[in-house]
Amino acid sequence: MLQRNIKIKLGLLAVIILFLAWNAFQPEGWLETIRQNIWTVRMINDRLPAQEAITNPPHSTVLLARSALEQGQPQIAMDLLSPLLSYQDRATKSMHAEVLYALGRQTEAVQIWEDLNETILLERAAGSSTYEGGEQILLAANQSLYRLDEEKYTSSLALTLKSQGQLSEAERLFLASREAYPESEYASNWLRYLADIYTDTGDWQKAEQVYLQTIEENPEDTKAWRNLGLLYSSGMNDHQKAIEIFQKMISLSPENDYGYLLLAQSYEKAGDSEKALRTYQALLEIVPGNETALQAIDRLSGNED
Repeated sequence: MLQRNIKIKLGLLAVIILFLAWNAFQPEGWLETIRQNIWTVRMINDRLPAQEAITNPPHSTVLLARSALEQGQPQIAMDLLSPLLSYQDRATKSMHAEVLYALGRQTEAVQIWEDLNETILLERAAGSSTYEGGEQILLAANQSLYRLDEEKYTSSLALTLKSQGQLSEAERLFLASREAYPESEYASNWLRYLADIYTDTGDWQKAEQVYLQTIEENPEDTKAWRNLGLLYSSGMNDHQKAIEIFQKMISLSPENDYGYLLLAQSYEKAGDSEKALRTYQALLEIVPGNETALQAIDRLSGNED
């Protein structure tokens, strides 16, 4: 009986190979191959013993489904996979999720990827949703990633919540992870993101306090220095403190042209045109032709028309 089953599978596999080879040279190439071989796949499913098929799904079907998906035919791919959906096979389930995603059933796909611990595919789904404007899928993908690895994906989920206006929930996540993973490599970043939230809500004093705490934990975090300087400059109108902060930012990252721009603008706001002019000139040494610097130099030099 076993030999007979092997002969059946080998014979049917040979049929598939012959059809693949022949149809590859047809006008529509692989798409035509897929269409003409659906019946072959179904024949294999009918002839394989049921008990054996449960644990050993025909992976040729999965390959054909992937080819259909790559040719922009997700419904054909789904038709191919449908007889296999009862199998607990990782390759089949992963392919099914990709087809669901292509058919617009992203939430179902995300759940399957979470069950399979497919963090790379979840990251890809989150990334594509960011550019495609799919807020619901972006949130679902990041929630799945967070459930799989809280420490690693706290920032991704919390920043997604923040971008969607859920500031309190984002704050809660950052605080919870700070408590749960105090030695994490991401701990000071979580603190800076918290300060950003307080800045967005207009709580200047709390934002200042948390930025300073961030800098104490990670003195080389130029983003924390930058954001603290912006808080002083734009939020608290303390231009002298902003100047000190941006000077420190430049000392940490001398090639950061944005630091020079922020420092020059702070000198202008503080009424020190001479230092502002010199700083804009220093910016041009880093980024020749910078339009903002050129316009500011003309303005401060009295050369405007």
